[in-house]
Amino acid sequence: MLNALIIALTYYVCQIIDAILGFQAMTRPIVMGSVVGLVCGDLETGVILGAAIEALYMGISGIGGIQPADYRSAVVVAVGLTILSGISVEQGLTIAVTIGVLGNTVDPITALVVNSIQPISIRYAEEGNYKKFRFMMIFEMLFIKNTLSPILVFLCCAFGTEAVSTLFSVIPAWVLAGLSAAGGMLIVIGLCLTTQAIYSKSTPIYVLLGFVLVKYLGLTTLPIAIIGIIIAFIGFNRDYKLKELENKLALSGEGDDFYE
Repeated sequence: MLNALIIALTYYVCQIIDAILGFQAMTRPIVMGSVVGLVCGDLETGVILGAAIEALYMGISGIGGIQPADYRSAVVVAVGLTILSGISVEQGLTIAVTIGVLGNTVDPITALVVNSIQPISIRYAEEGNYKKFRFMMIFEMLFIKNTLSPILVFLCCAFGTEAVSTLFSVIPAWVLAGLSAAGGMLIVIGLCLTTQAIYSKSTPIYVLLGFVLVKYLGLTTLPIAIIGIIIAFIGFNRDYKLKELENKLALSGEGDDFYE
């Protein structure tokens, strides 16, 4: 119960930090998973599972501001249950998908409450009562927008840990193997969605390069990531210089037209 409370409070604090600073980075799966893993005493599992869930949801974009799943609650509950229950990362990843869909049902309730108190804030703004308006904004941020999801996280971690441990202990080995395989496939699906979103003519070349580096040269994730950063820097530097050259040519062309 105490661990569940700590996990929920960690999630709440990260949401408040994001709301205050506006970075929208503290609640990303790879960051949130690492923080929850650190709090639970298993940073490695938090980083691995957070990165896997980041890969799953990275290529998913909300249409009209509507997210298909709540990846924040998903990563917090998945990391918490994985560490507390002792299940594998792949099995925790399958839990994340379910929790993500469940967590998304909280958003309409939050929006309903927020919209119900908006007339009060609008009235204070029209009256020029900025102190009360500021109070309403802070109250809304601290006690309405960012409270229901941590409560859901607390309930899942408090009452789900023992249930998950019991469930996975009675499930046949072949079913667990299937869940692990499905968890690994979810990462691939997420990466495919991301690749589809950023696809260009050069994308297959980079995919082939990554395949060669892993399959034939046996490189691990870290050196491949460093190579990717170097390639990205070279490409950015090249595009920046080309843009500067285009601007100079455009300015010189305008000058010639002026004197003509």
